[in-house]
Amino acid sequence: RGRLRYIINTEPHGDHWTGNAFFDAPVVAHEGVRTRMLETDMVEHVARVGDMGPEEPKLLEGYEANTPVITFGSGMTLHVGDHTFQMIHMPGHTLYQAAILIKEEGVVFTSDNIFHKVHTWLQEADPDLWLASLESLRKLDEEIFVPGHGELCGKDYLDEQGSFVLEWKEYVQDAIDRGMTKDEAVEGLTKMTGRYPMDVEQEGMALGVMRRNVANLYDYLTGAWSPPGRRA
Repeated sequence: RGRLRYIINTEPHGDHWTGNAFFDAPVVAHEGVRTRMLETDMVEHVARVGDMGPEEPKLLEGYEANTPVITFGSGMTLHVGDHTFQMIHMPGHTLYQAAILIKEEGVVFTSDNIFHKVHTWLQEADPDLWLASLESLRKLDEEIFVPGHGELCGKDYLDEQGSFVLEWKEYVQDAIDRGMTKDEAVEGLTKMTGRYPMDVEQEGMALGVMRRNVANLYDYLTGAWSPPGRRA
């Protein structure tokens, strides 16, 4: 078994970086991920994660985040042994998503721009950038996709993922066109709840995810959008 040389974070959400702290290795990520981590209230974050299960409080004693020390903008490449890790900025699910290509294996880690057969979180998404990034994934030579959530998939899932993002956008736009306020939309738009199951460890979160998705897309479509980390 080889030595762990680097950790690569593909986005700024805590489910992707909380575990950094348990490994003695430098972290690589988009520069926006580092900024978001540095802006995070770690006391609040640890308290929230600690409520997720009986083992978490003990594991989180003395927690210190392992923040990215190697960052990139549009992309970068790491050469590690016989493998090449190419990082490409692909915003969508958040502004700071990255896809990781391992050319020698024909594999792409897509980050949360793909939720394979589980419900998609759009709580701070830019749906138009997301659709553009899915098209960028389609143009890659690699055929095996490791999604942020769900089982392995391939390019044949890109159409389904893109259609669902677009359907979400149109669903909220229709509510806006019908004159619904943001509060009314957040409370009333529940049609998508049962479309896909929630991922492992997300059971019971469906209604909350729906509301967060609607709130974000409502702001996006009405020009009031200000996701975390947005820069003028």
